[in-house]
Order: sequence, then structure tokens, then C-alpha cells
Amino acid sequence: MSENQSEFHAHSHVHGEEHHTHSHMHDSEEHHHSHSHTHDPKEIKKIINRISRSIGHLESIKRMLEDGRDCSEVLIQIAAVRAEINNAGKVLLKEHMEHCIVEAMEENDAEAMEKLNAAIYQFMK
Repeated sequence: MSENQSEFHAHSHVHGEEHHTHSHMHDSEEHHHSHSHTHDPKEIKKIINRISRSIGHLESIKRMLEDGRDCSEVLIQIAAVRAEINNAGKVLLKEHMEHCIVEAMEENDAEAMEKLNAAIYQFMK
């Protein structure tokens, strides 16, 4: 490959029930990795169910406010939803690290690690 030329590679493979697609851009000065990531479908379903419960909980909080319920009760329920959402985020972070980040480390994908760091920073705010 001569200077200032780029080469693009893409491939797919299957691990058990998981399907991975990888795209690689090779540059004479830089080496970029980008890959779609697929998680354990059962774990993602559990996270979706957690989020669905949180949505239902938020709807009940909305009804509490519409019905004029005591603000202290509403605040306690809001705190409970916040904890539910944080726990869903923790489970998703664990899932992401076990699948995507392990793969990114194996591929020396610095961009994926930077994205994880930024996401953790935002999540922990």
C-alpha cells in the first residue's frame, strides 16, 4: 500500500448464536477498526424487560402526580425508578465489556476503548 492510500476490509462470522460483522480501514498512517457488536440475545432481552418495567413505573408516577398524591411518595418512587435505570445501565455495561470490549482489546481497537471510556464518564455523572 503506498502512502496516502487506504484499504477497506469487511467480513462476517458467527459465534454460537451471535453474528459479528467487522469492517477494517487500513491506512498507511493509521489503523482503524470498526465493528458492529452483537450481545447475548437473552441478556439483551433481560435489559429490555428492565427498561420496560421502568417505563411502567414512570407511567404510574405520572398518574400519582395527576391524582394529586403526596409529593414525598412521588419523590420516593422517582428515586426507585432512578435506581432501576442505573441497574439496567450497569447490566448493559457488564454485557458490553464481556462481549464487545473483550473483542475490541483482542483487535487493538483503541476507538472502541475511547467510546467505552466516554460512555462510562457520561453514565457515572
